[in-house]
Amino acid sequence: MTNAVGYRIQIAHNPNFTKVVVNRKVDTADILISGLTEGVYYWMVQSYDANGKESSESEKNRFNIIPKQDDSVTITLDLDPMVQHGHVIELTGKTEVEARVMVNGQEVPVIGTDGTFHYFTPPLPLGESVITITAQNKKGGVKTEQKKVVIQ
Repeated sequence: MTNAVGYRIQIAHNPNFTKVVVNRKVDTADILISGLTEGVYYWMVQSYDANGKESSESEKNRFNIIPKQDDSVTITLDLDPMVQHGHVIELTGKTEVEARVMVNGQEVPVIGTDGTFHYFTPPLPLGESVITITAQNKKGGVKTEQKKVVIQ
């Protein structure tokens, strides 16, 4: 909403939001929420104006809270040089077999049986963007790399 004065964030344990664990109004676009336990969560946000009129709900998004990794658990994440196709960046690399890979919060849908992965970002805006690549194995090992790209 162009005249938004605040936001309402909801976090739930299920995508139907029948088990809401956070329902908070804030007056800034960022929020820090603590106290969530391990598990799967869903979130959505609405903006509201000075009269309290709320916008439609955003898309429902999913996230996981995982246990903090044991520093002795490691995981490999090898990235090939990125390839730019206009506003889209092509990422390829390799991690452990059966590991999960996320790029900017989106799970890479197919990882090869040898741990290789291939991903195209959604179109990026003009200017500088940061691409965050995270690999996670079943033992709690996590490795994250960030790459800056400039779209001109």
